[in-house]
Amino acid sequence: MKHIRSSGVLLPITMLHGPFGIGTLGKEAIEFVDFLKKSGFSAWQILPVEHTGECFSPYKCISAFAGEPMLIDPRGLLDMGLITDDDLLERMDGMVDYYVNYELVYDKQWKLLRKAYERLDGEPYSEFNPFWLDDYARYMADKFCEDADFYKFVQWLFDLQWRKLKSYANKLGISIIGDMPIYVSEDSVEVWSNPELFDISAVGAGESVSFSAVGGAPPDYFNPLGQRWGNPVYNWEVMKKDGYKWWLNRMRATLERYDVVRLDHFRGFESYWRIPFESADTRDGEWAKGPGIQLFEAFEQALGNDLPIIAEDLGYITEDVEKLLQQTGFRGMRVLQFGFHGDGRHLPHNFDENVIAYTGTHDNTTLLAWMWELDTNDREKAMFYLGFNGDWTVGGPGSAINQAWIRALYQSRASLVIVPIQDLLGYGGDTRTNTPGTIVNNWRFRIRDGSLSQIDSGFYAELGKMFGRDNAL
Repeated sequence: MKHIRSSGVLLPITMLHGPFGIGTLGKEAIEFVDFLKKSGFSAWQILPVEHTGECFSPYKCISAFAGEPMLIDPRGLLDMGLITDDDLLERMDGMVDYYVNYELVYDKQWKLLRKAYERLDGEPYSEFNPFWLDDYARYMADKFCEDADFYKFVQWLFDLQWRKLKSYANKLGISIIGDMPIYVSEDSVEVWSNPELFDISAVGAGESVSFSAVGGAPPDYFNPLGQRWGNPVYNWEVMKKDGYKWWLNRMRATLERYDVVRLDHFRGFESYWRIPFESADTRDGEWAKGPGIQLFEAFEQALGNDLPIIAEDLGYITEDVEKLLQQTGFRGMRVLQFGFHGDGRHLPHNFDENVIAYTGTHDNTTLLAWMWELDTNDREKAMFYLGFNGDWTVGGPGSAINQAWIRALYQSRASLVIVPIQDLLGYGGDTRTNTPGTIVNNWRFRIRDGSLSQIDSGFYAELGKMFGRDNAL
């Protein structure tokens, strides 16, 4: 395919500022879309917005389809007459504007949603009935001893607000790039309703499931001991028998939600790291074959050619993984920071058109922190590569070193360039989104009110024009 040159920003919705302790689908999201338009960006990449589990990781969702209720804007409930001004003030009480206290937000949001449901007149949500909703509502009702219709109501609200936001973005020429985690959580709707689709050893009394293995990653750049994610892995042989029906439904629903889909952990579709369930050591794992090209041929047959999919081809990449990527025709990813750690594919002058180039992903530290963490020799090489002779230690929205790195990506052949919001703001490592292999303080950072106005939108708009990236995807 011939891809349009364009640019975008990576910002999880949870990271938006606002009075509710977490970013929502409301006013602040609309304002961010306006910022993107003003700054010449045409893509907003987000992290998964599906319903998360107890650890609040967007990559351990309890549903592959249902939206995260914490992202519902409470002001929308007020506009619908379902809550009072006092209810709204109570929802805002105790919130902080720079950090997501998930535990407090979760408690207050669910209480507010229940109040709204109790005041509902009729069943306006009854016509909202996607194929996955009944299983999700029954699962949630069984788990929390609630009325199943309450959970249908909540998902209807999410869908209303999501469609309004996406419609607004699309009208301004902004595409939303969503993220599909390869796995679901061990306590997910999918495991509960279709345990045969997973690598399990037994289904016990009360439909409890015993897993044979879980997913993870071997030792790599991020973690020398590897990572044990704990997600159940799939039984690909069972999935193959019905033509990968579950995956087809999942991809179809995901493409309806987003304009473009980033397919997480692409290499796992060629081979995945299978860790015995009873082992806490990731090094006890082994590579097991995934579905390979057959899954993607099923996608093409059912959903059409030239699907708007980005493959996250990072990590331990073999010739077989590279071959699979070529067979699919999907665009891969390049990460600037990796280019100075021995992998020349990630240096801007080596990018080709069929890649998405990042300064860093949600798993990387920020550009400024990365510069500080480089040893002296590597830092000198990086600055020589860039042709930068200024003060690399200065951060903030006008950081000269950050703008120079972003310019280098804009100049490359990569069809799409994505910059995390922390790099536009010139922030340090204390604002990183996630540290792989850890479970503390991840996914919690938020930008503050007024942060976007500090970014020189004119600079990025002109940069887009200069290098032909002022185009809609």
